[in-house]
Amino acid sequence: MTLGLLLATAPVTGAVADDHGADLTGFYRQRVNWSTCQDDQAPAKARCGTVSVPLDYKHPGDTTIDIAVSRLPATGPGLRLGSLAVNFGGPGVSGITELDARSKELAELNRRYDLIGFDPRGVARSAPVNCGDLSEVTDPEQLAKACEHTSGWLLPWVGTPNAARDLDVVRQAVGDDRLAYLGFSYGARLGAVYAHEFPDRVGRIVLDGVPDPRLDAVGTALGQARAFQKALNDFAADCAAHQCPLPGRTAAEVMAGITADARKLTTGPLTTEAGSLDRSGYLQGLQNALYSKDTWPYLRQALGGLRRGDGNLMMQLAYPEEFGSQAVRRAVTDPAGAPAANAQTAKIAIDCRDTSERRTARQIRAYDARFAAASPLFGRDIQATLLACAGWPRGDDSSRHVTARDAPQMLMVGTTGDPATPYAGARGMARSLANGSRVLTYRGEGHGAYFAHSGCVRTTVDAYLLEGELPRPGAVC
Repeated sequence: MTLGLLLATAPVTGAVADDHGADLTGFYRQRVNWSTCQDDQAPAKARCGTVSVPLDYKHPGDTTIDIAVSRLPATGPGLRLGSLAVNFGGPGVSGITELDARSKELAELNRRYDLIGFDPRGVARSAPVNCGDLSEVTDPEQLAKACEHTSGWLLPWVGTPNAARDLDVVRQAVGDDRLAYLGFSYGARLGAVYAHEFPDRVGRIVLDGVPDPRLDAVGTALGQARAFQKALNDFAADCAAHQCPLPGRTAAEVMAGITADARKLTTGPLTTEAGSLDRSGYLQGLQNALYSKDTWPYLRQALGGLRRGDGNLMMQLAYPEEFGSQAVRRAVTDPAGAPAANAQTAKIAIDCRDTSERRTARQIRAYDARFAAASPLFGRDIQATLLACAGWPRGDDSSRHVTARDAPQMLMVGTTGDPATPYAGARGMARSLANGSRVLTYRGEGHGAYFAHSGCVRTTVDAYLLEGELPRPGAVC
């Protein structure tokens, strides 16, 4: 089965083979045939194309798939630096869609770089994971069966190591000797795996909102539970200081009100125009609102609405793609981006391919006390995510292998109040890379720092990507 054809070719010096001796020369001779993007929302200057890659890099002569890419040409003035590939996270977020949405915020980098968006394999326009009708699916094992039925041919080949190999083919196809890259959240994992796989092709790489490769699924989930609880405490303190709609003048008193609302919704859901808001939806709304400090005003309004018996805004925060207004959707999805139609199934497929861990409900009950201590509110629900890969084909842990001693220094950006990728992840990634990569600390709130309205972070990141100037060790914004 062939899902993509090789594009126009350009000469490559010598044959190209992977670690298994498979000949990849034809793939590395590609150049992208850029044309007008079909998306009506794309900037007028954007161009789109595809790059053909093997489904299985050990057998490149068999099935191929197309990786969708987009380009925003450098605007000048100044010396052109080549291309900067950007991944906005997920996994499951369409890089093409999100690059369109973020183009103005990346304008300074776009002066000297062509910005490259791409949908990793399994996502949106790049051989998307398709799980069919999921209206009757109620648990992870049913979802795994549905996805296997429709996309079983693809599932063994999604995952970060293969996405990193695709990224190297894209690098060559857009004409760069080395990869310049800006990766957020999951994009940081992808960038680190790329550095591990191709240390001699690493250019200037920035990773923002960095997961810790040293942690297994339990350690990652416990870290997130603690971090979301901390972020909620920080919100409560801010709310108490700014006319909070909940009673109380201290963070502890506001937190007591938030907890009381959760308890009420446990005993009886609240009917809204958009549906029924239960405890699970309430907690999801809280979590979504903590991804960006820009969303805190919406969360204050939503909590005030609940006190009046109006749960509509909390429903919008919890389920922005289904019920959210455009403003709420934009706020809640910062900085990870507006998801494409298959974002959730692609995320699960990629995450489960990236781990060998599979646990039963009985096994995760052994962690009850640890998750309850990590977060009285969020612990139980985050603990339940350990069951997400039940029934999925077993993956492997190779995406946690990121040592890249021979790669140039990279820049990690960590936010002290990041709920999704706790700050320790940036330092853990730098240690694991073992190449002297620097960590820039942002003392602030939200998931990721570059889009968090910090002039210091933006100036520091841009200085590295544009001029090659790394911040001093221990730099703080």
